[in-house]
Order: sequence, then C-alpha cells, then structure tokens
Amino acid sequence: MLYSFKLPDIGEGVSEGEIVKWHVQSGEHISRDQDMVEVMTDKVTVNIPSPVDGTVGKLYYEEGSIVEVGKVLLDIRVEGEPEEPQPEEPAPAEEQQAPVQEEEKPAPPQVAEAVEEPEESPGGIPLASPAVRRIARERGIRLSDMRGSGPNGRVTLEDLEGEAPAPPAAREQPREEPAPAEAPKAEEKIPVSEPEAPARKPAETEALSENEEILVPKGLRRLIFEKMTKSKQIIPHFTIFEEINVGPIRENVEKLKRDGITVTFTPFFVKAAALALKDFPYLNATYDEENRRYILKKYYNIGVAIDTPDGLTVAVAKGVGRKSLVALSSEISDLAGRARENKLKLDEVQGSTFTVTNVGSIAGIMSTPIINYPEVAILGVHRTLTEIGKDGVEKEKMYLSLSCDHRLVDGAVAARFIKRLKGLLEEPILILSQ
Repeated sequence: MLYSFKLPDIGEGVSEGEIVKWHVQSGEHISRDQDMVEVMTDKVTVNIPSPVDGTVGKLYYEEGSIVEVGKVLLDIRVEGEPEEPQPEEPAPAEEQQAPVQEEEKPAPPQVAEAVEEPEESPGGIPLASPAVRRIARERGIRLSDMRGSGPNGRVTLEDLEGEAPAPPAAREQPREEPAPAEAPKAEEKIPVSEPEAPARKPAETEALSENEEILVPKGLRRLIFEKMTKSKQIIPHFTIFEEINVGPIRENVEKLKRDGITVTFTPFFVKAAALALKDFPYLNATYDEENRRYILKKYYNIGVAIDTPDGLTVAVAKGVGRKSLVALSSEISDLAGRARENKLKLDEVQGSTFTVTNVGSIAGIMSTPIINYPEVAILGVHRTLTEIGKDGVEKEKMYLSLSCDHRLVDGAVAARFIKRLKGLLEEPILILSQ
C-alpha cells in the first residue's frame, strides 16, 4: 500500500513550512518514528518522524522549497502489503496533483478568496504568503503579472517594493474598448509596467565574476528576511535612548554570586521591562493587521533575542511578572541553550508581548532595534562603558534604546516608560523584591 504523507498542522497560525533537510532518500527503508524531514516555519524548526514502517518512494519537494500545510511531502510503501499496487504507482502521484486543482476550483465564487487561496495554478497567481497578497491588494498590484524572486517563483515583500500599481482602468476593462479613439492610447500606457517583469530575468541569469557569488536567503535567514522586511514596511518606527548607571546591578550580581547563585544582567532587564509595562499597557500589545487594531495584553510574555549559529531566534519567557529574578535567570539560560541546538518547543517561540535584545553582549554602545512584529515595542541593551566621574570615582554606565510603533505609542509615553525602566534598574532592590 502506498502511504502519502502530508505536511501536518505544526501549530496555530502556521500555514506553510520550508524543507530544511531531508533525512531520507527515495528507495531507503524507514522505520516508524524515524526522522524523515526537518521543516522550518515562522514559529519553530521541527523534525517530523515517520508514522509507518516502509520504503521511501517519491520525495515531492527539494530542500529549500516552501510547502503548504496539507500538501504531500513524500510517498512511503508500507511493508507487509502485496505487490499488486505496484502497477498503480503512477496513479497516486497523479492523485496528489488532482487535489491541488480541486482545492482551487471552489475559490472563484468570491473575488477576495480567489486572490487569497490559489498558489500553484499554472499561469495563475504565483506563490505568495497571505500578508504579501493583502499588501498587493491594498496597493493595487496584480500578482498574476509578477515573477517572484523567492523559491519556486514565490513573490516576497521585497518584490512588491518599487512595483507600480495597476491602473484601475487596466484592472476593470483591460481589452474591452478597442473602438473609441482614446482606448488605444490607454492600452499603449498600460504596457509601460510590463518591461519591469522581464527586467528581472537578466539579473537571474547574469554571469558572475570569480569574485562574486549568489546568496539566496533560506531557512532561518529567510524567515528573518521576511519578518524584518514586514516590520519595517508596516510599522513606522521611532527610537528613544537613555543612559543608566549599571553599578547597582553589578553589585547585586556579585552578591548573589558569593551566595552561590549565578545571575546575568539580562534577567534584570527582562524583569524590569515586565514591571514597567504594568504602568504602560500600550507598549505591551500586538498589532492585528487583518482588522487594523491593537490587542492590549494583561500578561507579560517577554521575548529574548538569542544569537544562534543559524541566525537570530526569539525565545519567550512566559508570565514574567509572576517569576522571581533567580527563576527567570535559570529559565532564560535554558531557553538560550536549547535555541542554539534547535531544540525549542513551539510554545517557547510563540506569544511574546514585548522583546528585549542584548546587543552589548558582543559589541555596540548604541543601536536602533527593529520591532519584533506584530509587537509594538522592543528594548535594546548595549555594552557597559566605564568612565571616571567628577568625584574621581569609576562609574559603569550603559545606553538603552527603545523602538516603538509610532501609530500607537507617542514619544512622551515612550520617554516616561524608559524613565520608569531607568528607575527600576538603578534600584535593583525594586526588582529583587518582586
């Protein structure tokens, strides 16, 4: 019997995944629960095991391909079954193609769905995420006229940049006015945007010199690429800076260390952020793009940006307001360790309401961090600097940067928030007592 394995629903809100690595090849024997394929989504990277024993048949996608949830990934010939089905092997392969066409046919009744749903129709709308399609509609851009630069011709947010919107007349009546004298002029103007599409072809096939190479974002780098593009494209950022005295934090870290308790600087900033957010609810929110509204959160799930070999990952410490500094330090350390090994669980990268990124652990005295979409604010922590004060005493200081969504957060609100944060960090007893 031929078993066709489809990409499962990996988690809430996940509609597609990227094939990062195949652990099996066609013709290989595979056992139940043996890892078949590594799949990356915008939430997490997971290894998917085989649900059956058998022999691997056709692999439908190459590494780097984007696959929708519910699409067939590979065929497995289940062991112990008679060989009769062998002559019918081509049939299941065709059957896997048939559902694609069947899924697309119900779409035409509603125009909005026709734009949203079909992604693999030959000669139709190319591959694109729901966000890309939505932005294209808002700008009046016809995806059907575009050639995507992403995998399998996928249209990305970057492709939409600089793409001229289709004139209303071109969308509503492209070829129905040949008689009037003015119609040909309108038709002559419409093709002006057409040379842009072929213009991409030479760049794709252009020969490179020995000192050049092509880098196509894949895996985590692709997700970072798309998410950062979307954040900067949709959210109007502004950043505010503040200087804090780090000495009190250093003193408490040393005191805890003498008592056998290891705590780094990061938990102080995470905990302080949660305490300050209680007084400034507008910064503890997420943007609902579909309904053009904000959701204010009454819980404090703080994302912590972690540098991994594959790129930046944001792990989430849940319910920070209820946890002690010591417990939080242990949790963040555990999350960071597993993030670098690609072992985070789905719920450990979901649901953040505010993010803290510690740039200074490597270098950098100041930065303007990009908001972790769909949140509305992010705190940047930087390198500790030492200076000699007017009294001749050595002092440790640090700059903090707070980037906010200016549609919701006013400059005055951001200034008050960072001032509150400064007060907590310079009086760590207020953090330790919570």
